[in-house]
Amino acid sequence: MKRKLSALLTVTLLGGLLAGCQGSNQGAQGQGDTAAQTSAQEGSQDAATEAPASTEAADGKEAGGDVTVIRFYGSDGEYNQNIVAGFEAENPDIKVEIVPVDFDNAEQVIKTGIASNDPVDVSFFWGTQINAFTEDNMAYDLTPYVTENNNEWKDTFVAAYIDAGMVDGKYYAVSYQPVIETIFYNKDVFAQCSVKVPETWDELVEACKTFKDNDIYGIGNWNGQNHQLLQFAYQNMANDGTLEEYISGQGDFTQCEGLKKCLENWKSIYDEGYWYPGEGALTSTKDQTQAAWYQGKNAMLFDAGSNAGEYDKNCEFEVGILPFPYVQEGGKYALNTVTNALFIPANAKHPEEAIRFMKYYTSDAGIQEIINSGRLPSTVSMQDKVDSQILKDLLATTVGDNVVGYKQMQGLSSEINAFLQNDMIGMICTGTSVEDTLQQLEDLRQMTVK
Repeated sequence: MKRKLSALLTVTLLGGLLAGCQGSNQGAQGQGDTAAQTSAQEGSQDAATEAPASTEAADGKEAGGDVTVIRFYGSDGEYNQNIVAGFEAENPDIKVEIVPVDFDNAEQVIKTGIASNDPVDVSFFWGTQINAFTEDNMAYDLTPYVTENNNEWKDTFVAAYIDAGMVDGKYYAVSYQPVIETIFYNKDVFAQCSVKVPETWDELVEACKTFKDNDIYGIGNWNGQNHQLLQFAYQNMANDGTLEEYISGQGDFTQCEGLKKCLENWKSIYDEGYWYPGEGALTSTKDQTQAAWYQGKNAMLFDAGSNAGEYDKNCEFEVGILPFPYVQEGGKYALNTVTNALFIPANAKHPEEAIRFMKYYTSDAGIQEIINSGRLPSTVSMQDKVDSQILKDLLATTVGDNVVGYKQMQGLSSEINAFLQNDMIGMICTGTSVEDTLQQLEDLRQMTVK
């Protein structure tokens, strides 16, 4: 998510947020959904369109009735519309207005609403990065609700997913979907070029060479989500024993061998022209990169697993899930634990109604809509409801004796997040030395990590 907004963009986005206007956003939520997200990062944001004048009074009550209107900053995709409809049917005293999310600028938009004392009541954000709000006391403490009745709500979640929204022993975000960063691959292209699925970095490079010989790009990854390419750095760190040191912000990044190797490897991929569309790889947009993917111009696509259902449905070729190739044969497999989540701004006007909506959202009925949209569930009871083969293949990448979980370095600070997502890989590919690049990252660590 890009953290820096021009004044005009901020005003434009805030206008949409404060007005609660409806817009078009058919993309996936999170990366993060980018993810995501979605996703993440997950999903693209179309221009918002004006809604009719709201009948909401200052206290959130609709004129002429006892209905409370709450605003939800999230995707206005079909799955969320279905969830809202189901919730409103069971809770006729509450109406939910979806404010279409801008994933690239989500943090800034949400914080602007909070600072102006007019936040939404429920908001999307990444559970593993919720500290971006807790550090400034901008997130509502959900612990009493999550743990009440002997952990009744908490125990409905897979432990790793609900704990993703915990900071200093308190729950501030409720995760509804794990966002597993992955590599999608075009099975038809692999077969046509007689390329086997690569299991190591060296095999990945050889596959890219073969694809280039056949006028196909090996790698697809759009501008703004270069943090996904750092998966190989985390694998290096998992195998040399330094993973916890660096993801916790305790290590000197100028001494991080895992990052050095990863950056050198990606510069080589870029220099060889394996990354779509060659010289323009660093500025290729999501729309451009996805268009090339759908047209079979690149054999592999880095993206949040939350988009698996979309690709499986819309691609004219067979899509497969390619686990990140090991940096060394037989090595450990580093797996991130990013989640798409919901939280309540600290000064939200209707926290109790927001809690009711979040509980429905993460109920079996709500999570079923998540699954129906081609996304993975966060709750225990719905794990066996996944019947899509591509989602099963995605889940298979998360288990194994050699799997090591981690939280991304993006969560260390907003500044580090922006640097990793938007700047670092590009700096290396355009001539900045590895040493100077890592020094900039280390400078950010010393300035921002508490």
